[in-house]
Amino acid sequence: ILVLRDNDLLAIPREIGHLSNLKELHIQGNRLTILPPELGLLDLIGNKQVLRLEHNPWVPSIQEQFDARGAQGVMDFLRSEQYKYFYGRQEVTTGPVPPKRNKDKKISRRTHQSQCGS
Repeated sequence: ILVLRDNDLLAIPREIGHLSNLKELHIQGNRLTILPPELGLLDLIGNKQVLRLEHNPWVPSIQEQFDARGAQGVMDFLRSEQYKYFYGRQEVTTGPVPPKRNKDKKISRRTHQSQCGS
């Protein structure tokens, strides 16, 4: 299990594909726009696997796959030659960094702040 949610991550390293025993990946709530194709090498779809991708500013092609078929659609797309070509071009021409989201409204943050006396 690898939980990286709500960390304002901008990228996931290609080496994630080496984590062959990974069965749960939580990357929701970051600032990810693309994913490395190597993520498609992992077995993260099924009854005993979890892949959480919500609340990221995905590029349109990933968002379309996510909206149409959820995590399974994204994983299938990451495995495609079309995506590998697209990803290679994106690495060369990186766009603007997505803005940070205001996370002060999260219940967990409000509770923690009130306990700390802030």
